[in-house]
Amino acid sequence: MKIIIVDDNNEFRSTLRFFLEQKLNHTVIADVASGEDFLALNSTLICDADVIIMDIVMNQLNGIEATKRITWVHKNIKILEVTMHIEKIFLEQVIEAGFKGCVFKSEVFHTLEKALQEVKAGRLFINEHLLVDKQG
Repeated sequence: MKIIIVDDNNEFRSTLRFFLEQKLNHTVIADVASGEDFLALNSTLICDADVIIMDIVMNQLNGIEATKRITWVHKNIKILEVTMHIEKIFLEQVIEAGFKGCVFKSEVFHTLEKALQEVKAGRLFINEHLLVDKQG
């Protein structure tokens, strides 16, 4: 799977890249530190990604706004949110913005592979803790 990582935490981005490439055998075709840097990538490169992994809270242009902008131009982009924020209020915002799934950073190494497969297949992947809270 070809993946782009968008996250302002350099250490997390590096660790995630290693995990994706060395443990899950995927290819990271780009990794950038901001929503602006992501939008500045070549459109062909963005469209070539099977899944884009993006943080919500970033300096400068946040992940929600970057997702809104890119999905306005490229409707079929598949973006997976990876965040530390576990509040369910984010769920509606990220789905409305165009995200296709949500994985918490605290659980990323346990749930990311399943989330990537679901999102690549065109299905939503929502963390089960959000769904339980939403129903309760």
